[in-house]
Amino acid sequence: MKQIMLILFFVINLLCNYSWENGAFMNIQGTLLVPINFDTIAKAEKSGFYEIILPKGTVDRLYFSDDRYEKYMYPSMKKENFFCVAKKKETGEFVLLKVREGEVSELMNSDKEIHFPVVSEDLNSIWYLNYEKNENKIASKNSEWNIISLWKYNRKTGTKEKLFDDHINFSSAILVTPDDSIILTQNSDEVDGYSKIILVSPTGDINVLLAQANSPAWYEAGKSILYRDVKKQINKYDLETGEITNLGSDNRWWYSSVVSPDKKYLVINDYALLYVFGGERDNQLKVISVDGKVECAIKFAKRTSDIMWLK
Repeated sequence: MKQIMLILFFVINLLCNYSWENGAFMNIQGTLLVPINFDTIAKAEKSGFYEIILPKGTVDRLYFSDDRYEKYMYPSMKKENFFCVAKKKETGEFVLLKVREGEVSELMNSDKEIHFPVVSEDLNSIWYLNYEKNENKIASKNSEWNIISLWKYNRKTGTKEKLFDDHINFSSAILVTPDDSIILTQNSDEVDGYSKIILVSPTGDINVLLAQANSPAWYEAGKSILYRDVKKQINKYDLETGEITNLGSDNRWWYSSVVSPDKKYLVINDYALLYVFGGERDNQLKVISVDGKVECAIKFAKRTSDIMWLK
């Protein structure tokens, strides 16, 4: 009898794992936009952004590609404009592209990678993160190997201005509020090591929105954010009232998320707690319910920053 029970337990566990990985238990209908750059697993004919149909995670069709560019990243949509970062083959520069009705234009060029870009409604301002090696790195637990900085690019004047560079966490996106304040995650230089979510005003004032918290993402754009606290609780924070609402909890190890249009699901970076030779950790992109109860895997991408919910 014990042997039969063990066999049944093994089979049920196997079926559950299989179903979760393939999304069979998720009542989810949606389309993700994912960059595929020379991915033989996806059998993509060319680099570009492809539509991924959920829950099975199959590649449906090519959404955008241009032979002048490669290494596509950071897709976003505003009104009828599609934005993304790509590398220009001819010059090796990184560019922020705007695509509308098949017409492609370059909004910004940089010799360094452009990370987490946010474009204003009038297309005249662009906020983004940049990083560079810390040449003054010293043997101190509070010093950093890379210096992460927040920049603003003015397209009218063609000028770039550094806004902030104090212990910015590079694992999650920046959010721009309606009054042009910036929400981002700041690493702690305290002994506890906990990060916090801060708000940087247009005048440079710093306010801590949430202590011991990370992974801010828009829950309702301009009004509320979804985040996770140190106890791995998934919460919603109302920017106007400061009210915190608990949505669920999740024991996975992740630092960034993208909320679905119906606010029922998240795309997360799941960093597996499995260390292989050399001390590296594996990570996988997954779709989970907002309460953290169910999941399915996405095979064709590794970073939530490269994911956009298309519908």
